[in-house]
Amino acid sequence: MHSSQLRKHFSFKELTLLVSGLSLFAVAGRIHQKTQKPVIEVTKQDTALNINRNVLLFLSMGNKRLIADTLWVQTLLESDESHYSKKDLNSWMYLRFLNIAILDPKFYENTLWGGMYLSIVKDDVLGAAHIFEIGLDNYPEDYRLNYFAGFNYYYEIGDLAKGSELLTRIQDYPQAPPFLKSLVNKLRFEVHQDYETAMEFLKVTANQSKDVVLKQKLEGEIYALKAQMDLECLNSNRENCSKIDADGSPYLFKDGVWKAQTTFKPYRLKTKNEK
Repeated sequence: MHSSQLRKHFSFKELTLLVSGLSLFAVAGRIHQKTQKPVIEVTKQDTALNINRNVLLFLSMGNKRLIADTLWVQTLLESDESHYSKKDLNSWMYLRFLNIAILDPKFYENTLWGGMYLSIVKDDVLGAAHIFEIGLDNYPEDYRLNYFAGFNYYYEIGDLAKGSELLTRIQDYPQAPPFLKSLVNKLRFEVHQDYETAMEFLKVTANQSKDVVLKQKLEGEIYALKAQMDLECLNSNRENCSKIDADGSPYLFKDGVWKAQTTFKPYRLKTKNEK
């Protein structure tokens, strides 16, 4: 349309507004293309869906085990590795494992692997304790549930009494590692937690784990524990110190201090008072 035709249909004021609007639109489009947008991250904790357990039971209509199996598979597919620092029993994975346990209390894998994942990967140690307890209510003599629940109480929560109770129950089982009896004896005399026994716990757990994420987390903690013990020994000028880390790489001596080649987050044993 020519300018003469535009003037027939629009006043000068209207043409000015139209041109200004088109110009602003073009500038806005250019700015939009050139400007780097902020990344908006939404955590799984904020987006996960957990149906009210009373509603879930009502809707199950006799298909509790089928729904429990479906939720279990969905949880495995959606699982994340972000830590949950709050101690309010409200992490989405804990609520999901709890719903599964309510639908099918005898779902052994849910209480065993769910408890382990919460404790080791998510750091939701209270949620893990509750899930383990549901499993122990149904399988009180099961070796693995007692072992990992005892580990969670002893090292992660710092409840030596509860940890001792569970580990004492299985100390004579044929699959119990050799260090377990000595650990139980230490607990009876309320000896403080030690890193060497913690590392033995982690090694056994890592060897038995089939979950890739869980195994990686455990291997990282094993590396940290060994490095802490070895470097403390080396930097204290003690004898018979190991100079090789958990990955088989030698420690470095630089500026008068022994250091690990790999950066690691120190592993710190917890006490009940810290909770």
